[in-house]
Amino acid sequence: MQQMTGNDSSIMKEMIGLFLAQLSEMRVDIDFHMESHNWIEISRLAHKIKSSSLVMGALQMSEEMKELELMSKEGKDTEKYPEYIARLNTMIDIVEMELRPYLNDN
Repeated sequence: MQQMTGNDSSIMKEMIGLFLAQLSEMRVDIDFHMESHNWIEISRLAHKIKSSSLVMGALQMSEEMKELELMSKEGKDTEKYPEYIARLNTMIDIVEMELRPYLNDN
């Protein structure tokens, strides 16, 4: 992220803030679509999370969401989706805990 932003702390803070806000929204959305068994929307959200988490350096999150994206695109192994969502929620909690201090740092 430092290379992408030219080590500009204000741009990095903005990116972190947007990423965290996006994750919060997508957490709610993915839970909603899991309950309604909307696998296409799960795939779409997993793709978005995969891409943004890769940019932010959350590699494990990106890899897990890549797997979920591919499975849900085809509606395969639906019994595994709750496990992926549970791990995603844990990873979001960790990422938020790690990144939140950067928003307040001057």
